[in-house]
Amino acid sequence: MPPLLFRGGPLREPMRKLARLTFKTSGIVLLAACAWFGFLALTLHLDGSQNPPPDFTGRGADRLLGASRRAGGMDLFAGRVRSAEDDLRRARFEMNLQLSAFWGTRDFTRAGRFMDAAQADASRIWRELTRHRVLTRAQAESAIATAKSDLEQAEALLAVSAQEAYVHAKLAAAAIGLQRAQAYMAGGRFDQALRSAQDSIRNSGLASNRSRQAIERYGDPKHLQMWREWIRQSVDNSRATGGTSFVVVKERHVLQVYKAGRMVRSVSVDLGANAINQKLHAGDRTTPEGLYRITQKKRYGQSKYGMALLLNYPNDEDRRRFEAAKRRGELTSRTRIGGLIEIHGEGGRGVDWTDGCIAPDNHDMEALFREASVGTMVAIVGSDGGDGPVRSALRLMVRR
Repeated sequence: MPPLLFRGGPLREPMRKLARLTFKTSGIVLLAACAWFGFLALTLHLDGSQNPPPDFTGRGADRLLGASRRAGGMDLFAGRVRSAEDDLRRARFEMNLQLSAFWGTRDFTRAGRFMDAAQADASRIWRELTRHRVLTRAQAESAIATAKSDLEQAEALLAVSAQEAYVHAKLAAAAIGLQRAQAYMAGGRFDQALRSAQDSIRNSGLASNRSRQAIERYGDPKHLQMWREWIRQSVDNSRATGGTSFVVVKERHVLQVYKAGRMVRSVSVDLGANAINQKLHAGDRTTPEGLYRITQKKRYGQSKYGMALLLNYPNDEDRRRFEAAKRRGELTSRTRIGGLIEIHGEGGRGVDWTDGCIAPDNHDMEALFREASVGTMVAIVGSDGGDGPVRSALRLMVRR
């Protein structure tokens, strides 16, 4: 190119103008870009879109969910608690992802949506759980009070009824359930306390029902009439003969001595281990009920338990009852009716331990032995209709 173009040639001045214009334009564009980026940065800063939302780690939701778990929330809202925890994990992942991005390119929308859902669910779960706990606490307190009362009643019934393994097992389960309910209650686990108390109530009820079946006849007017009639016959026999008759009241564990129609002595006696029932067969360890006679007087060395008065068990009524039970299929063909029921010594232990016999202590037995004779009438009854422990337990059940 000729030097003229650069050294004073006709294009020199236009090129200078073009350069100046280009410089000015670039400056303006640069200023405009800086202004735009500055405005954008200010806008992003002011609208907070580049900053994580409050509690971006989800500590509040985490605390509520943890408290819900400790308060038994998994028993009631397991699916909802896990869903909220999943939302919280997703929210934290998205938060970390956005925090690692360049400023100005962050978008916390998705993370915020998960976090809001987790926090909202955690709050709802806690509110519902709190309301449930208030209600369940009252129910558990009431159930524990009922369980305690029912257990006391069942134990009172056991004290006057048959000592069978089923009743003992149910009472043991009821006691354990009550202890667990009280422990759960102390630990604030009201749902578990309520369930344990209900289990205790159910087991006490089963024990009470079985015991009630054994003692219901003590409140039956027909049985009471029959027992009073046996007592009357025994007393009348002593009055008519001027001799001695015995009356054994199983409910009160006493043997009464009548002479010429007047009671002259009453002694405490131990009975069969299942004395609350009517004797039905050999081995049931039950003291029989009915009108009997003394058939033999045994001195020391003739009986296993010191002196003894042998009774004529089984009598005709005992045999009829035994055969009827066999016909109903209640007894096997190999079951025997039993015998060897005595009034004998070695008693006074304060518990029912014999195989069906009547056992005063040795001092009282010696006195009875002197007063009795072969043929002496002995009435053995469940109750005389008075205020005994079995009938008291029945009245308590009616009041409740």
